[in-house]
Formats: sequence, structure tokens, C-alpha cells
Amino acid sequence: MGGMRLGLGAALFAVVLSACTAPAQAPAEPSAAPSVTEPQDRAERTERDVRGDRKDRMSRGNEGGARFDVPDAVILEQLRRTAERIAQNYTAPPTPTPADVDPGTNRALGYQLMLDFGFPEDQWRFLDALWHRESGWNHLADNPTSSAYGIPQSLPGTKMAVVGPDWRTNPETQIRWGLAYIAARYGSPEAAWQHSERVGWY
Repeated sequence: MGGMRLGLGAALFAVVLSACTAPAQAPAEPSAAPSVTEPQDRAERTERDVRGDRKDRMSRGNEGGARFDVPDAVILEQLRRTAERIAQNYTAPPTPTPADVDPGTNRALGYQLMLDFGFPEDQWRFLDALWHRESGWNHLADNPTSSAYGIPQSLPGTKMAVVGPDWRTNPETQIRWGLAYIAARYGSPEAAWQHSERVGWY
């Protein structure tokens, strides 16, 4: 795993540095509510709960998804910083995934990439709840009422192409874009979750 992380980190670092030509803009302040709504324990959420959440949002006219426009340069700057962090810490052993996360799944990949991105472990429950609600961690999730797509439900899905041309089928590309979007727009998965709790999208 360490060798794979090093290879991915080095490749990402090289690609992102060559692509970054515009200066980054300061991330927007998180628009979080004063109180934190805890995400439900994953074991308590069934597939029916997920479908019910999405159906309820759609009936209110909220189709979910990552809706705000974040400039490509900001996404690339977030990814450049991540590549630097990975390169600096490539000898560190990988952090074990939580017990309720099956190895080799999109959730396990999401957990490791979240840590690589620089978010602390305590942000996992918010990221997991957010993307479980949005897509069930399905990298092929396609919202039938909008053009939202993938694990983070990028709206439209084509926004993820800034990270890689394989955005339709590669969960890693989608997760990296989603983490950069959350960092640029909200500052943390917790703030993105709070926004989603209030309005049904993030």
C-alpha cells in the first residue's frame, strides 16, 4: 500500500504541478449552522433510508449534489497541496481503516484519500454520511433528475474532468475532486454536511 501511495502521490504531484497555471483563490468561508447535527451511525442506515432521503430531497425540489461552481484553478491548487503532503509523508505507514469499512471498497479508498488530503480522522463520519446520502458511495451513481454524477454527485459531472478524463468510471478521480471541492467551498466535511442537512445539497 505504501508503494502504491508513493507512486500515486508522485504521479499526481507531477500532473498537478504541470497543470497549475492560475493563482488559487481563497476558499469561501464555511456557511455552517451553529449546532452540529451528527450523522447517523452507518449501521443504522439502510438502503431504504438512503432512497428515502433522496426521494424526500427531490420532492422538496432539492436534487442534492455538489452544486457550487468552484474554479478549476482552485481545485487544482487543493490537489497540488495534497500531492506535496503525500510526497512529504510518503514513508509514514498507512492509517488502518475503521472497522466498519470493508477493505477494497470505495469507502475504504475515500477514507485513505481523506487522510492524504489532510482532513483529520474525526471528519470521516461527516464525509461518510454526506456521500452515503448523495450516492451510497456508488461511483456510477447518476441522478435521473439532474446531471449530478458519481460519488460526490458533482453537478454537472463534467466538472470532475479537471482531475482526470476517467471521471465517469474512476472512483479515485471522483473522490479527489470531491475532497478538493469540499475544502475549497466549505473548509471541512463537517461544514459541508451541515450545509447539506440544512438545504439538501452541498
